[in-house]
Amino acid sequence: MSEKPLSTPLLHTPSPAAHKLELLRQLFPQAVQTDPDGSVRVDAAQIQRALDPANAQGIRVEETGYELRWVGKQEAYHTAFARTDKIVAPVPADSKAWDSTGNLLIKGDNLDALKLLRQSYFGQVKLIYIDPPYNTKSDEFIYRDDFTARQTDILAQLGYSADNVEYIQNIYGARTHSGWLSFMYPRLLLAKDLLRDDGVIFISIDDNEQAQLKLLCDEVFGQDNFVANVIWHKRYAASNDSKDIPSMHDYVLVYQKSETFLRNLLPRTEKQDALYRYDDNDGKGKWRPDNLSVKTVSSAYLYPVINPNTGETYSPPKGRCWLTSSAKMQEWITEGRVYFGQDGQGAPQLKRYLNEVQQGIVPTTYWGYDEVGHTDSARKDLKSVFDGVAPFDNPKPVGVIQKSLLVGATKDAIVLDFFAGSGTTGEAVMRLNAEDGGQRQFILVQIPQPIDPKKQKEAHSFVTQTLGKPEATIFEITAERLRRAGDKINAAQRSQGKPEVDAGFRVYTLADDPHALVHRTRLDQATQADVAALQTAIATPQPEQRPVVLANLLLTEGLPLSATLTPLAAGSVADALWQAQDTLLVLDAVPLDALVDLLRQRKAAGTPVHHVSVYAPWVHDDNFLQGVQTLLEAEGFSADRLRLRG
Repeated sequence: MSEKPLSTPLLHTPSPAAHKLELLRQLFPQAVQTDPDGSVRVDAAQIQRALDPANAQGIRVEETGYELRWVGKQEAYHTAFARTDKIVAPVPADSKAWDSTGNLLIKGDNLDALKLLRQSYFGQVKLIYIDPPYNTKSDEFIYRDDFTARQTDILAQLGYSADNVEYIQNIYGARTHSGWLSFMYPRLLLAKDLLRDDGVIFISIDDNEQAQLKLLCDEVFGQDNFVANVIWHKRYAASNDSKDIPSMHDYVLVYQKSETFLRNLLPRTEKQDALYRYDDNDGKGKWRPDNLSVKTVSSAYLYPVINPNTGETYSPPKGRCWLTSSAKMQEWITEGRVYFGQDGQGAPQLKRYLNEVQQGIVPTTYWGYDEVGHTDSARKDLKSVFDGVAPFDNPKPVGVIQKSLLVGATKDAIVLDFFAGSGTTGEAVMRLNAEDGGQRQFILVQIPQPIDPKKQKEAHSFVTQTLGKPEATIFEITAERLRRAGDKINAAQRSQGKPEVDAGFRVYTLADDPHALVHRTRLDQATQADVAALQTAIATPQPEQRPVVLANLLLTEGLPLSATLTPLAAGSVADALWQAQDTLLVLDAVPLDALVDLLRQRKAAGTPVHHVSVYAPWVHDDNFLQGVQTLLEAEGFSADRLRLRG
């Protein structure tokens, strides 16, 4: 074999910054230079002259400008795209309907999860809903992004002094605006990458950080992509003993990925349609009386209307005029389109037919508790799932998220919530699918936040005693709610003779990648034992690690974590070949002639293989590695369709 296949490390993809730099280099090669030490210099004046040759002065650099600034902002940006040392590990035992579901529940810190999801779901998510920590006194800020040696090095490279490095370390996890913004910034940057071009994000927040979040989202998504600031009336009644002005609402900030986003109309309700209660049995359908006058005054539309039943003359109210011309009005009267009351003796009104009105309702920025629920109803919903127990303090009503889905998602959307909490978003997706026959899928991420046995006795007891879990964490509540809510929804579907919805979910946990940790050991500190252990760990196939390797190969190849993995046999070799969608994953060497036969069989069966991914550490047959590329090229595979991973 003349050329070795490209070797790409497992789960190492170019950062957005590297991708943008490469685009800049392609578009403006004269402006990008690499110094001997590897540092990159960008000449802004060269870019300006390329864009506007008539401007001899080139680009102007403003010393001041309008932007959101806080201590640690640069580091927070770099944190978003620093490599994660986590990998995904499948947990079928905690999952539900593993083999058939398209839904995911990921256990771990959402910053790591978003970095990993970016491998497979870049530009694939239609709607994101999140309910992040509000940074209030009652919040337990448990997402304390730890400072690794690498992050400290980044701060030093960015020019921070030792004192500033220590200060920035201390604000992480602190209840300050700077700490909260440093926490949210990298997560929103990654979330934006996951959205489709026509995608949208809904973010619940209260007054404590609403102003800062609005400015942050203006920067991440762009001011022009602001859609709405929704007010959710969250409380049924104010507390009578409140000493200040009690808050009755929260906000839901809405941003689109780009201008290609189109909001949906909301379905009409039975209450709205009930207004159309009259029917003349003339084939025109139901109608209701409506006003025949408008505020705009036009002299052409100021004329008398005569009731043909009584001869009485009517003029439009003061300051108004009729809706249409005199000729059209007479035509409507002749057609019976004008209504003069049940006894025919009243003032003229228009018959507004139900089939003429818009088939949906335009959403507004006020969501009342009567339509989406309030905090008390959310707790009652949770109790109905958990047999009278409310193991979560502040759940969101399912209605808030359902309305977000109705406004922003399609029926086949991927929906992401990386602050899953009690799992409300998952239940909302399942409920809505049951109502309208949709095929929406959810991806939820929840950190295993410990439950305090003293402050949250009911929740702690539920997890440890009722569920029998050794560790009481919020994640266990998330998973159990999804199980119970899904069962309840499908029981109702069966009782009504309706098809069941996808109420399953695959559980993945974020685990340490020991190989990456070894690679990060400084060369002058690495021992011979480190090297030997690394070689043994990587090169020794371990059956118990096969599901982990396969799951991470899915991410590496840009395949969904819900993809079905089908084991394939090539000759007498078992568990070496797996197919996911159109990709063949190779974990061990197989006879090359048997591999060719298998590829031809898959093509004949209508499930052809278009890409081949070889996990090199477990393939010890050099002849296989040397011959597989030549063989595949002979079968019509181009070089970019064969990847060597490891």
